[in-house]
Amino acid sequence: MNARPRHPNAVCTSLLIVMSSPLLISQNLQVNTPADLSSRNRDAINVTRDQVRTDRKALVAKSMNLTDSEAQAFWPVYDRYSDELAEISDRTINLVTEFADNYHNLGDSDAQRLTQESLAIEQKRLAVRQAFVPRFAAVLPGKKVARFFQIERRLDAVTVLNVTQAVSLVE
Repeated sequence: MNARPRHPNAVCTSLLIVMSSPLLISQNLQVNTPADLSSRNRDAINVTRDQVRTDRKALVAKSMNLTDSEAQAFWPVYDRYSDELAEISDRTINLVTEFADNYHNLGDSDAQRLTQESLAIEQKRLAVRQAFVPRFAAVLPGKKVARFFQIERRLDAVTVLNVTQAVSLVE
């Protein structure tokens, strides 16, 4: 169960992060997590995922300060990167919905399996990022590659915070 009780009629959890330093994101990211993360609410979860992906791209665009020639080279690489991460996000959604469907009756072996899947997802996400560093470095200067991955980590932190607040702890 969550440490904080949830209002039964809550539609979503939102978090606004405003960052003002030039090296930080200067825009808001709002992640609206559906209150029901079970498979019964799969459509709302998918809409939320798609909206976060769209918002994320807009925030990256605003935060990267790319020249026209950099942007022309960056966005095709970014789109491939984003597509690969979307597949991993689908695994995460499957994991979260499976947990939400079963957390009241979760046995030790299922809890262990879900933990292993969660760690495998994290490893896959890291492997994708590592694979794309040289691809981004081929089209951007090193400082902008570093900035991009800083932005990615910050956006991930907001997203993860919202999802983890919406998911109950194992009982």
